[in-house]
Amino acid sequence: MFQYEINRENEKAVVLLKGSLSLRDTPKLKADIKTLIDTEDVKEVVLDFKNLSYLDSSGIGILLHTYSWTKEKKKQVRIIHISEEVKTIFTVANLLDIFQLKEST
Repeated sequence: MFQYEINRENEKAVVLLKGSLSLRDTPKLKADIKTLIDTEDVKEVVLDFKNLSYLDSSGIGILLHTYSWTKEKKKQVRIIHISEEVKTIFTVANLLDIFQLKEST
């Protein structure tokens, strides 16, 4: 089961992801992330993967859209607390060069 929570901290929005992100979960998450990026006072989106156990290709698609949208709006996107399992997916998909991976906010 997948869940997420969005917390605003001044100009930063932190999206806490929990569970396994797959195709059925992506439309609402994608829309909510797009809304955050379109919000003028949000300058940075932080995706917290601490409790994310898995993501499939649709989850990777959301990440690529997020990167594209933030770049277009001259904003930042970071991913924090990535597990070794998910990091392996990033390596296979050649995403490590695109995203800033951090241990914490």
